[in-house]
Amino acid sequence: MRDANDELSKRDVEVVVVGNGTPHHAEMFAEDESVPFTLWVDPEMKAYRAAGLRRGIGKVLTRKGLGHTARAYKAGFRQKKVQGDPWQNGGVFVITPRGEALMEQVSREAGDHAAVGDILEVLDRGRT
Repeated sequence: MRDANDELSKRDVEVVVVGNGTPHHAEMFAEDESVPFTLWVDPEMKAYRAAGLRRGIGKVLTRKGLGHTARAYKAGFRQKKVQGDPWQNGGVFVITPRGEALMEQVSREAGDHAAVGDILEVLDRGRT
């Protein structure tokens, strides 16, 4: 998502990342990863549960998830210190200012991310 920041800015959208660590974790993450987005934290993971996001060792460590991990490793990405709940999967939600959900993507396993192109397409469709 960070690499798409220019495209997102052109569409006048606000990206909010919700982590499950502490405010200190969010500050370190934003600094270490040069995150240009607003970061919120939900250490009690209430938003994760409300959104129906998957949690548990069997929901993270799957055969397909291990494939995602290998692909990321080959691309040069390295897992740093775990902060927050390592067994919590994420997702992507595109929500209008009126509260209309244009896109909901619930990660099935670690590394199951929505394609940025799909997110941009949804944003473009939502503007028409």
